[in-house]
Amino acid sequence: MKFSLVLMFSLMTLIVSAQVNQVDSRGRKQGVWEKTYPKSIVYQYRGEFKDDKPVGKFTYYYESGKVKAIIKHNEVQAGRSLAYFYHENGNVMSAGIYRNLKKDSTWINMTPSGRLSSVEEYKNDKLNGLTKIYFIPENPDDKTEIVASELMYKDGLLQGEYKEYFLNRKIKTRGQYDNNKQHGAWEEFQVSGQRAATYRYDHGEKHGYSIAYDEMGKRLKEVFYYHGQPLEGERLEQMLKQLEEKGINPYTMTTKQ
Repeated sequence: MKFSLVLMFSLMTLIVSAQVNQVDSRGRKQGVWEKTYPKSIVYQYRGEFKDDKPVGKFTYYYESGKVKAIIKHNEVQAGRSLAYFYHENGNVMSAGIYRNLKKDSTWINMTPSGRLSSVEEYKNDKLNGLTKIYFIPENPDDKTEIVASELMYKDGLLQGEYKEYFLNRKIKTRGQYDNNKQHGAWEEFQVSGQRAATYRYDHGEKHGYSIAYDEMGKRLKEVFYYHGQPLEGERLEQMLKQLEEKGINPYTMTTKQ
């Protein structure tokens, strides 16, 4: 009797095994597919294919056997998938939408302790639109969500306004990016809100006056840069004269009105 049960179990295992990881006559994946970690019985993933395309729910696992990710492929809206990734402690790591297996729309990211760390916008697997990054409170019971910085992206590159904040929600730094490089006027502030410094950039290079201020707003120091190179003495005097002749304001590096 015992021998019969063992034989029956073995036959059932063979039958189940024969039904997974199958391809049709055209080489397309069909039905249930699964994969284990090397030299282990722990699954890396389990899911189902139809005509070589994933359908329904795919589950991915850590080597510990805990769930690493669940991706639900929408059979009504072709190419759309809802994804959840998990920390090994079971808390959500990130969640968002895939379109044709590429990140799309809004994605949220969480810390292992369950705190919101960032919110991102994607299009065609690249950052596009506003990204918000949040402060992570030291107190594990503090669920306050305070934005630490805001960045604008276009096709995966920084483009547009950048803002960084203090914990009191006042502006710490602000400026503009152009094609992933700092450009134009940038400002830094004290936690009180008083201006601390101003800079000018030309596509990643300091260009114009950089000025530092004390807590009362009085100028402490100013340095003039020309395409990333600091000028002083005779070189500075010659450059300021050339700018004056061209009608360019050295503090804004724009034509005087």
